[in-house]
Amino acid sequence: MQNVHGKEIDLLRTTVKVPGKRPPRATVVNAPTASPKTNGLTKDRSNLQLSGNQEVEESYEFVIVSLTGQTWHFEASNPEERETWVQAVESQIFASLQSCESSKNKSRLGSQSDAIAIQSIRNVRGNAFCVDCDSPNPDWASLNLGALICIECSGIHRNLGTHLSRVRSLDLDDWPVELIMVMTAIGNSVANSVWEDSVQGLVKPGQDHCREEKERWIRAKYEQKLFVAGLPQSDVPLGQQLLRAVVEDDLRLVVLLLAHGTKEEVNETYGDGDGRTALHLSCAMANVVITQLLIWYGVDVKSRDARGLSPLSYARRAGSQECIEILTQHGCPSDNFIPVPTPSLSRRNANLNNNSPSELNRSASII
Repeated sequence: MQNVHGKEIDLLRTTVKVPGKRPPRATVVNAPTASPKTNGLTKDRSNLQLSGNQEVEESYEFVIVSLTGQTWHFEASNPEERETWVQAVESQIFASLQSCESSKNKSRLGSQSDAIAIQSIRNVRGNAFCVDCDSPNPDWASLNLGALICIECSGIHRNLGTHLSRVRSLDLDDWPVELIMVMTAIGNSVANSVWEDSVQGLVKPGQDHCREEKERWIRAKYEQKLFVAGLPQSDVPLGQQLLRAVVEDDLRLVVLLLAHGTKEEVNETYGDGDGRTALHLSCAMANVVITQLLIWYGVDVKSRDARGLSPLSYARRAGSQECIEILTQHGCPSDNFIPVPTPSLSRRNANLNNNSPSELNRSASII
């Protein structure tokens, strides 16, 4: 630690990873004593093993990755030393996040509207406790799940990848209106009615359980989808059910179908050469929440219907500035068109026959 060439790393927005391995359990430990010359991270080549005629060199690396993609590579001299360093770094990441609590609250409360918006998220049913371990007063969110999580579970969610969970801090990050709308529309109770429907006989880890147990539960829940509610009995393919659920504004069913659906299924279009995806429909209905969810779950923002119109055209005709901004942020192409009055979409009359896409066309007519 006496190395004059050492650099400070702000751990507040970083993750520590071991190449090729799952992140280890984070516990509060003391960092190993480091020598003045090596900082405790050595490249000791004395542990070379020979197997037959093949030389095997064991590497005990770990990497610190920032949210901007900057990486720092380190190497310890043995697996125990690496484990100790990784645990120490992870504990400091959590400590850094927690130490911001007072200052970030003061900054946020400087804006009354921001405070009201954040409180509206906290007030959603089930949001008083972490969606995964029931820790009280969670301060982190998984955007695409629409749920609040505690600080320890947020670290596990970050390691799942953004395709499974998009983590955001209630207090550290900005909250544009479309994200607030998603979080207030879903909440922990609705999220767990989908993701924890089949947990009979299983013991859910609580706030006092170790990180390793929580990680096993979270990975089983979102990565392996072991507890997801079953699909409703229907002869209609999942993609067509999604189109219907969007028209009927059935948010929980949309969440359930997206949880089960493949990328191909969620990108299905109407038959008979119609070409509209679920995203076209949600934009036509100016449904900000479902529009954002569909994009997060892989519906193609660049898709065009049979007339060559993108979802952005539908959002503009519906007059939804929020949908327009979401689509623009995600690279949806613009179209040149002459605005045409848009009749309201009938949600009550969206009773569809299994083999009658024209019925859906009538209930969701755009022009």
